[in-house]
Amino acid sequence: MPSTSLVTVINTEVPASVLTRVRDISPRLTVVSAAELVERPEWLTEAEILYTHHVAADRIASASNLKWVQTLGAGVEWLLTPEVRRREELIVTNTSGIHAQPIAEHVLGFVLMFAHQLHRAVRQQVGHVWNSNALRNDVTSVAGATLGVVGLGAIGRRIAQMASALGMRVIAIKRSPSSAPGVDRVFGPGQLAPFLKEAEYVVNTLPLTPQTRGMFGASEFAAMRSDAIFINIGRGGTVQTEALVDALKSDRIAGAALDVTDPEPLPPEHPLWSLENVILTPHYSGAHPGYVQRASAIFLENLVSYLSGKPLTNVVDKQAGY
Repeated sequence: MPSTSLVTVINTEVPASVLTRVRDISPRLTVVSAAELVERPEWLTEAEILYTHHVAADRIASASNLKWVQTLGAGVEWLLTPEVRRREELIVTNTSGIHAQPIAEHVLGFVLMFAHQLHRAVRQQVGHVWNSNALRNDVTSVAGATLGVVGLGAIGRRIAQMASALGMRVIAIKRSPSSAPGVDRVFGPGQLAPFLKEAEYVVNTLPLTPQTRGMFGASEFAAMRSDAIFINIGRGGTVQTEALVDALKSDRIAGAALDVTDPEPLPPEHPLWSLENVILTPHYSGAHPGYVQRASAIFLENLVSYLSGKPLTNVVDKQAGY
């Protein structure tokens, strides 16, 4: 291996064409596939560049040669250990932005299921029950309903645009209030309670950071409308799960649709599974055809920039956590 070689570990399953494109970018690169890393774990300690889905955070912290980590997903809370945060020379980038459309579609699917009682109709189907009278009186329209988006990143903005197109009134809350397409009103810091009181659908898109961990607890669910549906496609750890279960069981809120939970995976005996006012999906709202190809395109573009000393895209603020 030439002394000037940059060891680049691709620790995720990608099409062979992606590996070929990486190798073709520069002869300076020594490209290590996921299979090769399994055979020789020491490659990680020699790597300067890592493209990965998940890897034990302590392995990254101890890989002293690493200068740049590109993640396959958007969430990086698993990676940002105190040791990694302290390494100022270590750049972390993610694939933020490629999930916006599929997750927005997933959220609107949740909204429509609750509005038209489709979750209850499916349960009737499983039980071979035909009872329209039990459903028709609870049907609502999404047109004119208020949807509140917590966080206005790429995902939150796309949700707002699509909900607005369905005739919904959209409000949002973010750290620095500013207008956004499809959003009627933006709330700022310290305005969470009045924001929650207005929304029939509360959509949490927040990443998991020290500031957002456990953000939704008993007082937040108490501040919501009794007919509110809580939707979480952000991170499970932003919600105090016991408080959510209590709010659902006591009818303080009308329902919840969860693509993420805490803990995750959700244990088979967990009460969320059996609550009739809950829809659960197993953390796949961002899935879409060509996901790996789109994520890898970001990595390839960043790799060219890295080798030429140019700024990278989707750089994570390691202190903020996103």
